[in-house]
Amino acid sequence: MFVDESLRKRYLLAAACVPVSELSDTRVVMRGLLLSGQRCLHFTEESKQRRKVLLAELCRLNVCVRIYSAAGKPTPARSAALDALLADLSSMGARRLVIEGRGRSQDQVDVRRVALAQRTDRTVRSMEYDHMKPAEEPLLWIADAVAWAYGAAGDWRRRADPLIDDVTKLG
Repeated sequence: MFVDESLRKRYLLAAACVPVSELSDTRVVMRGLLLSGQRCLHFTEESKQRRKVLLAELCRLNVCVRIYSAAGKPTPARSAALDALLADLSSMGARRLVIEGRGRSQDQVDVRRVALAQRTDRTVRSMEYDHMKPAEEPLLWIADAVAWAYGAAGDWRRRADPLIDDVTKLG
């Protein structure tokens, strides 16, 4: 599971699930989508035409994305969305959870939420967990792209729809 967020009218947490057998190949594909000089993909920085190309390429991958949409202020909305994701992990077969890092103090909030889930859920307890920067983990770019497209709605959401496995609305 590779997790990123987007803030629109609602807080969006996107979790991209990549099968273990396809991690290496999918990373290669994602790095191949970079333009000269780019270290990572970030959808807010891409042009309209490039976003269309990227979403079409992502739809060719064997990945699925779950969206957690929460109302309210960003901090409690993120906590609610992360809690919902953590509760779903046992049914998803995830072995590793990577969340895009947002800085030491903000990452510590996530660490506390994960620690709480680990006390009550054997699946979360046995899973690897880490925060990483987008330049370190190209699979985070999938969650970034789908969260952006879902939040943009309209044609963008339609283009990302083949990647979206489920949407959970909170609050």
